[in-house]
Amino acid sequence: MSESNGTESLDEVHETVSSVYHDLNNPLSIISGNAQFLLEISREEDLDEQFVSSAQDIKEAAQRMADSLHQLTRLKEQLEDEQ
Repeated sequence: MSESNGTESLDEVHETVSSVYHDLNNPLSIISGNAQFLLEISREEDLDEQFVSSAQDIKEAAQRMADSLHQLTRLKEQLEDEQ
């Protein structure tokens, strides 16, 4: 593999990571915000525990996914620094 092919491949990785981050980050923000809203409503309206638990699960899963996206972005930045 020539050096230019390696650079092109790395550029493709950077582009893919950036695309994935942007495509997933906005919907995750919406999901997380709505889950937080549901949790606030559940406290005000004294909704059942299953509802609260489900909203909390959604919020936590969205946070884990957001954390993974941030890790992926940090990895991309490390690769860029190595170039």
